[in-house]
Amino acid sequence: MFDRTQLHEIIGGHRKGFVAALTRISLGCVTPIYRAAVYLRNKRFDAATKQNNGKIIRNAGIPVISIGNMTTGGTGKTPMVIWITKRLRSYGMRVALVSRGYGSGNRNGVDGPNDEALEMEHRLPDTPHLQDPDRYRMTQIAAHELDSEIIVLDDAFQHRQLARDLDIVLIDATVPFGFHRLLPRGLLREPLYGLSRSDLIVLTRVHLISIADRNAIVQKIKRYAPSTALAETRTQANHLLQFDGQTEAIAKLKGQPVFVFCGIGNPENFKLTLEKLNCDIVGSERYADHYHYQRRDLENIKNSAQANKAAMIVCTHKDLVKIGTNRLGGIPVYAVVVDVEFLSGEKELEEHLKKFARLQE
Repeated sequence: MFDRTQLHEIIGGHRKGFVAALTRISLGCVTPIYRAAVYLRNKRFDAATKQNNGKIIRNAGIPVISIGNMTTGGTGKTPMVIWITKRLRSYGMRVALVSRGYGSGNRNGVDGPNDEALEMEHRLPDTPHLQDPDRYRMTQIAAHELDSEIIVLDDAFQHRQLARDLDIVLIDATVPFGFHRLLPRGLLREPLYGLSRSDLIVLTRVHLISIADRNAIVQKIKRYAPSTALAETRTQANHLLQFDGQTEAIAKLKGQPVFVFCGIGNPENFKLTLEKLNCDIVGSERYADHYHYQRRDLENIKNSAQANKAAMIVCTHKDLVKIGTNRLGGIPVYAVVVDVEFLSGEKELEEHLKKFARLQE
């Protein structure tokens, strides 16, 4: 089997050879079946939307903001969910986060929160996060048991069974259109014409591409969603964080020999972030997205960091909350905490959010 990076190299055409070519052909043979299934599914929901069919598309009873994407893998949803939730909380609204809970842990036969929920708990301690494949049921718990006034629905652009009042789609500027192919041959969850359903499109990580590439992406987005508002963001490394809550300035990384590990959807972007912070990456280890770290994994990270004489071990916040320690083999472990910084479109998004706040007045 291939890991995510290898698979990207194959479906992107960067890896040559018989095995890579055969893999592309095999994946391409399945894509028409996936395309047909997506087409029929969207046709059903489009009809239900026109007919206002409450049995197919259920209404939560309180406003719902969906934050999703067109591709598999990381597009920067978690920092955006945090940004939007904090804004809504600043308006005095009672917010609940609802997600499917993909990658949830199972210990002793009991399901626990997934890595994103653990990260949210660290950064949004006053906001409940409900996880279940039946997201409508979670909205009812949020509304009637937790007295929430608004739902932030994570990773739900394709979850059309639940009505939403604001549909936000994130597109990662570094891999914007999933190699221009549907799953499994590419990374697109649905054809790009689906962008027309969105109320706001956010192009993330714009700082990692050229102006020419940015303009080409915007032109393509406008081709499929000409009337949809567009915002642009970058991720800004804010500070370093240890598991016990101790923080350090991001400048602490400069010139330091660091060992890096992560288990996220887009590890290349994390590496680029660290390179821009001018640290000396002496070694690294990658794991699958939503990876559940075992003792042997931590031993491997510790041994590799020691062998490479690392002064620090650095990971993402999502990884830190899963390993749950400040040090490995005497070496301090830090997460790089990132926040969203808007380059354009912040005012338009805030206007949308303030409308929901006025609904409660």
